[in-house]
Amino acid sequence: MSYKNIITIVFAINILLMAISGITYPVIPLYIVGSGLGVLMAGIVTSIASIASFCSQIIWGYVSDRIRRRSRVMLYGSIIMLIFYTAAIFLSNNIIAIQLSYIFSTIGIAGVNIASYALVADVDSRNLGRNMSLYWAGGSLGWATSLLFAGWLLKIYGIVSIFVVSLLLSITILVLTIILTSIDRVITMISTKKNIWSLKPIVKLLRNGVFLILYISSFMFMVGDVIKNIYIPQYQAYKIGLGESLATYILSLASWFEIPAILLFGHMLYSIGVTTIYIISLISMSFYLYLNSIVGNLIVASIVMASYSIVWASYITSISVLVPLCVDEENKGLALGLVNSNFALANISSNIILSYMVSIYGYSQTFIFIAIIMLLLTITIAITILSKRFSKNIMTIS
Repeated sequence: MSYKNIITIVFAINILLMAISGITYPVIPLYIVGSGLGVLMAGIVTSIASIASFCSQIIWGYVSDRIRRRSRVMLYGSIIMLIFYTAAIFLSNNIIAIQLSYIFSTIGIAGVNIASYALVADVDSRNLGRNMSLYWAGGSLGWATSLLFAGWLLKIYGIVSIFVVSLLLSITILVLTIILTSIDRVITMISTKKNIWSLKPIVKLLRNGVFLILYISSFMFMVGDVIKNIYIPQYQAYKIGLGESLATYILSLASWFEIPAILLFGHMLYSIGVTTIYIISLISMSFYLYLNSIVGNLIVASIVMASYSIVWASYITSISVLVPLCVDEENKGLALGLVNSNFALANISSNIILSYMVSIYGYSQTFIFIAIIMLLLTITIAITILSKRFSKNIMTIS
């Protein structure tokens, strides 16, 4: 079977995986609060799930580099998802079981996510930019689609419906992964099972100056993404007075606009250059945060939120190409796992600081402060990248 067929299966798996994330990530904490356990308990569960996701993405990425077969890691991850979503259905009357199922299912999601991400990087390196843009456009499609009916399902059929849908999607992912394991032997990976738990690969990555720049800047970008998903909706709902329903609806706009934006930037990687687009993504995040500090009504809030599609699309298409190109073949999965886990790390580490800043200085001042930091970091990184003189195959994709 050709590389094209393998990529098609991986794309389908990613759409389904992000649909699961879209239907569980915002709904489970909402259900915990609605069950009377309070915002604090929902925050604790979300934080534990983020920690589990952070650790799992790094470990799964590392393991996928060592066992030669990305699809095998995807298989393990899909089985874990199936087990804990099944448990959640049968124990849906037990809030503790629901919380534990949600936390442990993130381990399976991380396995499928990172291994499929790395598999795209392994396949057809000549079309890496195009494949990555299609991969993430599919992810945005799955996320945005499930958000449309997640709240409705919870309201009409209860929490069990969320896990039933998640289980059905997990079964489909498992079937597709089994098919993938039987055909992906055409992919050759430089790998070894020796010293599988050695820290040398991590140390080697951290000594890679280009990767370190990407890793640090990616973390700061994800802090901005946390603000977009958590604090900007709060600002719109309670300070501008749009209410929770409108704020959530506005948030979903970005996901729908991301789909064509990702495809567009994937094409632009070939003409503008991947490094240039990455710098654009960091600058645009800074401007996005600043613009939200002056939002005052529904129309402006909607326009600014829709503009986030440019921020995310430029970031995810460029970082997905830069990371595989700047590391050794045998550490590709680990490198992608480290960078991808920055979303969970930002959720874990920045929420306390951001919530404190909002309580002391207010939403607008917090947005402006982070925007300034982001802009200064971008200028520093741009200068550093130029001084490091990225290799020719990273500076220009043709």
